[in-house]
Amino acid sequence: MAEKLPPEVQAQLAKFQQLKDQLDRLLLEKSTIENELREINKVLEELSVLNADATIYKIVGNLLVKSDKTSVEKELNDRKELLELRSRTYQKQESILRKQLEDLQAKINDMLSKYYPQGGQTGIKA
Repeated sequence: MAEKLPPEVQAQLAKFQQLKDQLDRLLLEKSTIENELREINKVLEELSVLNADATIYKIVGNLLVKSDKTSVEKELNDRKELLELRSRTYQKQESILRKQLEDLQAKINDMLSKYYPQGGQTGIKA
């Protein structure tokens, strides 16, 4: 069927696929950020029950380096803040992309119904 589609429909389908691929990449990145945030929250929770003078080691490359609790907590909270900002940005981008996909899907279905009025089942789904 793709060979018989008019060029403008093919162009819209290509644009739809690009937006879908972009959304998939965004969701993967968002998932990675959310996983890292969960890990940071767990570490911060564990740190909160330790004494201020507890011996703490952090991984730096291939080394374990002794560090103080305050600096590790500050470092983790800074990273957490950055990741939360990126997560909110990705959520907004996801919402925009989903809206664009819905609009483009409706446009493509309208175009297909004009070219194939008898088709009934020719519409696309995201």
